[in-house]
Amino acid sequence: MPSSDDQHRLNSRQRREIDQIGQKFHFNLAPPPSSLDEITTGPKFVSLTDFIEQFDWEYSDLDIVDRREIKHLAAENFWPYIGKSEVPLEEPGHLSAVTVAKGIEYGVNLLGCFIEGYVGSNQALGKEAHFGKMTQAALEFARGSFATCSEEHNWYEHFQLLMRHPVINAGVQIAAWHHYRLPEDLLST
Repeated sequence: MPSSDDQHRLNSRQRREIDQIGQKFHFNLAPPPSSLDEITTGPKFVSLTDFIEQFDWEYSDLDIVDRREIKHLAAENFWPYIGKSEVPLEEPGHLSAVTVAKGIEYGVNLLGCFIEGYVGSNQALGKEAHFGKMTQAALEFARGSFATCSEEHNWYEHFQLLMRHPVINAGVQIAAWHHYRLPEDLLST
């Protein structure tokens, strides 16, 4: 995924705006360790800015979200500017790097809402549950909860659409793993 190409370098405006997004949430996009050894030897922290810049993907300089000066993606602005677009979200060069960062932030926030809704519904997972099982159960819970909503108001559909974009998908998964993981998950890697 990382690219040695200057084609994916961010300009100073993009870096500044993505840094501001990353500072709000303190995203860690270091790859989760795949072994006990990597817990101590692997990268400890990768910023949102570095993650986006290192990902081998083509970004536009500005997109509709940038031009409309939308500070963050949310339920009220996602569908009109992203969801209804005639260009597929996952089309290389369609979204700017800044909008991709906003998409990662929105995706992590949505997943957090789904997890909180699932846990708050008193559906027990058991002591053996880990992050992957809890996340899957939370997504199934969200799908059922938003089944009767229009696409514009269906947060689950927003999440599914975001996850089609490879950079947003990877960013949400990694950031959510670092943010929401359960202590047992560290031991099961």
